[in-house]
Amino acid sequence: MTADAQTPPMYGPIIPASAQTTGHASTSFRRSGDIARPQLPQQTALLALDLVELDLALDLSDITDRGFSDAVRDAAKKIGGEFLFDLPASGLIDDAQRIALVCLSRNNGGRYGLVLLSADGDRVRTMEADEATDGLVQFAKAFVSVLEKL
Repeated sequence: MTADAQTPPMYGPIIPASAQTTGHASTSFRRSGDIARPQLPQQTALLALDLVELDLALDLSDITDRGFSDAVRDAAKKIGGEFLFDLPASGLIDDAQRIALVCLSRNNGGRYGLVLLSADGDRVRTMEADEATDGLVQFAKAFVSVLEKL
């Protein structure tokens, strides 16, 4: 234990778990002063920021009072996004009863986020699409494309 207390701290770049790969990372680094920071792809960074804003705009009491769809619609509007649709989770995501899809931006192919209502209806959280929900995002992109043509 005493050897650990005398071990000097290690400094270096912090690589987000999402950027870590098996052997060769595609994340580039730039120097800002003496601190190396990972340069995330712009779309990923913007999506993460948009999801945080959406999460902060969501109010669980609104969901209780007015319902999931209306609460997500209002939260999306507050951050300049668009509520597209919501549907039962139907086993796509564990511990979720409903999934709402929000268009966070239409720029550069669009950014889309998911809002999940827990199975108990007592929690709400945001997330980006994964393998299980990527089909929903593809459907949402087609949905937005049709809306833009109308």
